[in-house]
Amino acid sequence: MFKKPLASIKSFSPLRSSDKRRLRDEILASFPALKDMEPINHTPVNNIITPDGLQAAKFTSYIEEPGTLYTDADGTPLWFKISSSKNNSLIVPSVYTLWKFPDLIPGLTTWNPVVDKLRNGADLMIPGVITANNTFVPEIDEGSLVVIRARGNKYPLAIGTMAISGQVLASSRGSLPPKGKAVHILHVHLDQLWAMGTKPDFPADWAQGPKAPLDDEYASSDEETDDEKGDEVTDDLTEDLQGVSISDIKGKAMVRDDFPTSTEIESTSTADSQQPEEAKEEVEAIVLSTDEVDKALQDALLQVLKFKITEDVSKELLPMNSSTLYSSYVLPNRARGRAAEADIKKSSWKKLAKWLKAVEKSDLIKCKEIKGELFLLGVNWNHPQLKGFTGHKTVEQQAARQAKVEAQISQANSDVKVLEVLEAYRPNSASGDFFEATGKSRDGYYTLQEVRATLAQYIKDKQLSDPKNQRIIRLDEVLHPALAKKGEQIDRVPRDHTSDRLVANMVIHHYIGYKGQQPRFVKGAVRPIQITQEIRTGRKTVTKVSGLEHFMIDVDAFGQEIQVLCASSVAITPLVGASPKLNLRELMVQGPQVKNVTAVLQERGVPKKYIEFLDKTNKKK
Repeated sequence: MFKKPLASIKSFSPLRSSDKRRLRDEILASFPALKDMEPINHTPVNNIITPDGLQAAKFTSYIEEPGTLYTDADGTPLWFKISSSKNNSLIVPSVYTLWKFPDLIPGLTTWNPVVDKLRNGADLMIPGVITANNTFVPEIDEGSLVVIRARGNKYPLAIGTMAISGQVLASSRGSLPPKGKAVHILHVHLDQLWAMGTKPDFPADWAQGPKAPLDDEYASSDEETDDEKGDEVTDDLTEDLQGVSISDIKGKAMVRDDFPTSTEIESTSTADSQQPEEAKEEVEAIVLSTDEVDKALQDALLQVLKFKITEDVSKELLPMNSSTLYSSYVLPNRARGRAAEADIKKSSWKKLAKWLKAVEKSDLIKCKEIKGELFLLGVNWNHPQLKGFTGHKTVEQQAARQAKVEAQISQANSDVKVLEVLEAYRPNSASGDFFEATGKSRDGYYTLQEVRATLAQYIKDKQLSDPKNQRIIRLDEVLHPALAKKGEQIDRVPRDHTSDRLVANMVIHHYIGYKGQQPRFVKGAVRPIQITQEIRTGRKTVTKVSGLEHFMIDVDAFGQEIQVLCASSVAITPLVGASPKLNLRELMVQGPQVKNVTAVLQERGVPKKYIEFLDKTNKKK
């Protein structure tokens, strides 16, 4: 929804006390868990979800979805409300808010490479959801809000609505998952909504947190009770891992080509080779020996040092704390297949710090304990083990390949030439100096959102708000010519008039082309498509369409599509009053076909705001 900049956004205005209370009540009603939460850093929850200085603005997304955006006093998005009829009462927290309340909404877990696909605008596909073994899949209904977490991290990176129910997702556990979408993504980390805020780094405990809901590879052993598991993990957190939760492995995270082959089944259980069902169960319950776990972890570390934390990039990555090394590098770089089940708790070392210190004794790496946490400081790049290691195919590569396949399938399903319509403004002689003063080019093209953001930042940096009335802006020598009309002598303007005044001193341009192309803007506003419904001779209603050429639509092909869809005759004639050089034509279809014509235009990518309708039938009557 926020993959591209907003199509339009009105000026932000502070919320009145009554509106603020109404919003807070709506949030608490939608997310009742907030009522029972303790203050964060001595700040009450109510003051976090609706802080002082809360602002609101109406917006329209690039996919023509209307809504309302709520930000704090600094402009960081906190909540947004989708105003379409389908999601009329849906209020959604931003990633900024979710990082303050990471457990507010039920979540699904995906592979790290899949998150990049979400940032590129893809929805989360069913095979991209980790469901193997004991990975938690919430029992939520289709259409409910759900957050997306990357494997091994507790903080959400995206939020959307379920395309299917959680029960359907959970039913795919241990088998090839069905195709299709799992979540319709609304907002994701690093999208255009995120870019409006302060863009902080990941929280300090990014790779820490509760394990059961996050990692398919960290499911607990059946031999432990819940209390015993909790105590053991807590002890490990305190003593060595500094908050990195790791527990026993019960099974591996299966993705499409990670299922055991018939050869593996036979080698696992020769006695049961004549009983396929029992052999399958035997494979699903594979437990590696201690020696196998040790070797798998050692190979994973060599894979990391050989291909990830290389000598060329080590200066940027090191020192690295042990928890990050293990969760973000070692685990994703385990070999595929049986080795993917390896976990430090099943090794002979049992604990991460003990393992790394043992590796250090072999002179492969150099570690140091800093403030109670073990850090990787250096690597012996000439070590024989490292030089002789050839590498293996990793779990991470497998997940990336699967994500790529799903993205290709998704792209193939939507690989239709879809129009992209953009409007932008270019500074003229009056506003050019202002843009140069803000470090921008006077020859650039800027969307309305970018114009407003640039103006707001300049006003904030120069402290041009009237101290007695924040709604009034004082004009300095740079801002005056950019906002004043020709010959007008003013020194102050209302804040909500500033962007309109600046745009009036700019030249509108537009671009119409296919998505993925480099925009080439031309002067002037977008000329909309005209749909006219009128009564012709014999009191027959006809629908006329003109302006298709401006949107790169083949009039003849469009006419054939409309003729089939409406089962009506279609005539195409030169557009009356248009220059013959332009070769513009008008399409006329029998009957009241406004809805059908509009639907076809929108399917081809024409935004609804660029479709004008004129009804002449009432005037005739």
